[in-house]
Amino acid sequence: MPSSTVPGTSVRGLILLAHGSRDPLWRQPIEAVRVAVQAMQPDLPCLCAYLDACQPDLAASVHSLTAQGSHHITILPLFLGTGKHAREDIPRQLQELRHQYPDCQFELMTAAGENPRITALLAQLAIEACRGESASNIQNSDKK
Repeated sequence: MPSSTVPGTSVRGLILLAHGSRDPLWRQPIEAVRVAVQAMQPDLPCLCAYLDACQPDLAASVHSLTAQGSHHITILPLFLGTGKHAREDIPRQLQELRHQYPDCQFELMTAAGENPRITALLAQLAIEACRGESASNIQNSDKK
């Protein structure tokens, strides 16, 4: 449902774009980010999209947001770095979407992993893991 806006402003929407995987458990952290966004900003339409192996894809999420009235869509790639997908594939898809939705403004952000706050958090997690402070190890092959 579109929200009312001040004249001259666009209804914003957010797409969290990730690579994708055939493993359904892989999506859980991506979906958790969406849930956290919605908890912090309940009036911000936010969807996930995936480049490969699962749905919805970027085009389907854009279609959903525009159907909800979003005219300014921010796309945040949840990638650690700017590789081929972020440099080539996503901009190519975005160009096609700009032609399909000429009244919509798209804003493609830098890969999330290149944000200095993410780098600092990953460094902190690495230090905690090395100190044995991390409770999130999957396996410990040294224990018998």
